[in-house]
Amino acid sequence: MAAETPLSTEERIRQLLGHLGLDQAHFAGWSQQDWTGLVTTYPEVVSSLTVINAFDPRRVEHLAARLLVVTGDQGSVAETMRSAMNRVPAAHHVCLSNYNILGWSDVAAERTGELGDAMLQFLARMIPPVARESGPLREGDGEVAGISYRIRGAGPPWCCCRSF
Repeated sequence: MAAETPLSTEERIRQLLGHLGLDQAHFAGWSQQDWTGLVTTYPEVVSSLTVINAFDPRRVEHLAARLLVVTGDQGSVAETMRSAMNRVPAAHHVCLSNYNILGWSDVAAERTGELGDAMLQFLARMIPPVARESGPLREGDGEVAGISYRIRGAGPPWCCCRSF
């Protein structure tokens, strides 16, 4: 009997979207390892991508119009990100003033209002993800391809990517 090949994170996400009847979703991620595999392997499932702090412009050039980059205005990474933003001029950029985003920073907790407002304004300009003919998603919990999910509320679907 052949050993089963483990699924990549991006394949697991693709299977989850398929299970939920979604062709696309909005994604947000912190580190490049959280989202790079998905945007390079299955870019068609990405309605939009929000990245916090650092990113490699070569990995997201094809998503520039659907990209929100959130950075701080202080520290060495901020300067590098200003340069990177020049490579993706169609991307949306929010710079949090008086803020140095470090590897251990919790931007969502420390700058909740600014981050939330920026994401909601950005998402309002995006074309909503398309669900298949199944209609609105029902609230509930489940697991598909090793990913646990929880559906709450209403509105366009989005996923927060986090590698472990």
